[in-house]
Amino acid sequence: MNLSPAFGVIGVLYAIFMTLLAGLAVYALVLVIVFLRVRINELNKAARPNDEPLR
Repeated sequence: MNLSPAFGVIGVLYAIFMTLLAGLAVYALVLVIVFLRVRINELNKAARPNDEPLR
C-alpha cells in the first residue's frame, strides 16, 4: 500500500490548496510593498523643508 500524498484525489487537492496559499502570500507581499512605497512618498511630501531625514 502506497501512502504517498503525491498521487490520488487528496494529493491533487493538497497541491491546489498549497499553490493557492503560496499565490495569496505573494499577492499580500506585493500589496505591502506597494502601500509602503505610497506611504513613504506621502510622508516625504508632508515633511517640512527644514526637517532632517532619519539616519
